[in-house]
Amino acid sequence: MALAAELISEKCFGDFKRLIYEKTGISLNESKRCLLSTRLSKRLRTLGIDEPAEYFKLVTSQGSEGPEMQELVNCITTNKTDFMREPHHFRFLTERCFPALTNHSLKGGPRKLRIWCAASSNGHEPYSLAMTVRDYPAFDSSWDIRILASDIDTRVLSKASEGVYPADELSVLEKTQLHRNFDRGTGSQTGKVRAKRELRDLITFRQINLIESSWPIQTKFDVIFCRNVMIYFDLPTQRKVVEHLIRYLKPGGFLMLGHSESIQWTPCPLRSLGQTIFQLG
Repeated sequence: MALAAELISEKCFGDFKRLIYEKTGISLNESKRCLLSTRLSKRLRTLGIDEPAEYFKLVTSQGSEGPEMQELVNCITTNKTDFMREPHHFRFLTERCFPALTNHSLKGGPRKLRIWCAASSNGHEPYSLAMTVRDYPAFDSSWDIRILASDIDTRVLSKASEGVYPADELSVLEKTQLHRNFDRGTGSQTGKVRAKRELRDLITFRQINLIESSWPIQTKFDVIFCRNVMIYFDLPTQRKVVEHLIRYLKPGGFLMLGHSESIQWTPCPLRSLGQTIFQLG
């Protein structure tokens, strides 16, 4: 069965739209009806369900925390990402953020770094952060460094935690950086690479829904990457998420957004440093 966009009636699309918004904060307009149809078609085939309305009943019958609700979330989330995407943010870390932290440590400050990648997708971004950390010479073994990588999509979190990628996805990396951080696969894994243990050990992967009123996080961060997420939210949800993120930044900490995102629409204690980099205080 191939599910066509017209098979999702206006009412059914509206039902899914409201459900997805309530669960994830993702706002779907009418132009996304075909996209939703395409994303759901594979899941309907897997379950042997013919009608989107029947699938909607299955999802809602299990409740907001049911297993099929998570499958729906996994279906509709977008996971386009690359290694070292928007490289100016990583340069900022090595040129501005990390030197400030190491200088502070020389004056008696803690040798501690906390980074949160709040939309980790398939793992390209948290591993890019981990490589940036490992490549910074002043971060020796005396430093306590942790990277939290979160996403709402459990499928991509599972893939990211494995750290296995087609080798051609790492073509953006310099050879020395590639050899330092990844092992080449052999046999059935030929053509693939895996992040080395030293890289994987820096990262903790966890499912976090950014629109929930509380997050299972007990620390504050020097840096939060929340890139290319706000574009899927409406303005009230964007405001809510940004205000919540700010509460998890250390004084002087940095928030990085995607290249087409902004916080100019809401008053907050962040100041813009340009190139979608914002600092608290």
